[in-house]
Order: sequence, then structure tokens, then C-alpha cells
Amino acid sequence: MPPLKVTIKGEVFPFDNERYPVSEAIELESKLGMPFHAWKTALASGSVKALAGFVWLVLKRNGHAVPWEDIVSGAYDLAENDVEIEEEGGEDPTEVPSPKPGGSTSEPSPSDSVSAPGSGTGSP
Repeated sequence: MPPLKVTIKGEVFPFDNERYPVSEAIELESKLGMPFHAWKTALASGSVKALAGFVWLVLKRNGHAVPWEDIVSGAYDLAENDVEIEEEGGEDPTEVPSPKPGGSTSEPSPSDSVSAPGSGTGSP
């Protein structure tokens, strides 16, 4: 899986979503009050608390540490829609290949197909 590109309040940060040092996992568990794997599941399920932990971790890894207390208290102004997560180097959705002109989008019938009796053109 390629690294993630995380945009927080308009600023873009790289994030390696494959590697979580034990020290980070323990710190997340402590701050969030939930097991690390529960955090990952909660994040995928849309938990705002899990999202706050993710933002805290992304900022910390990129040298922009914000105290956890500031995130949860609102001292660090953050809304759910201030965060965008996407894969780095993913395909450009504007470059979708189009079918060739005059080409068919359906698969050809197998050459060994047989018609059932009575399904032909009406000739004996």
C-alpha cells in the first residue's frame, strides 16, 4: 500500500500507514482509552475520536506536534471536514480510459456455444 497523503486544514502531510512503532501504538491507546486495533477499526468506521487520534499522530510524525488536550478541547480548531485522506500516487480519476470508437463493451460469445432446439431462425 502506498503512503497516504493527508490534508489537514489545507496543509498536506505524508503518512506511512503501514508502520506503527509500538511506542506510538501505546501512546495512542493511552490517549484514546482504546486498544490499538480498536482504534484502527474505529477510524475506518468514521469515529471522530479515532480521527482526532489520527490527526494527532500525523501532525506528530511530521514535526507539527499539537498537544492531545488541545485537539479534544477545541483549542486546536479542527472540524471533521478539515481532514482529507488519500493514497499518494494513486490514479488520477480524471484520466479514465474511454472505449475505442465503434468498439463493443460486451464480451464475445464462446465459439463452442450451442443453441437449444427451437431457438433458431425458424428453418428446419
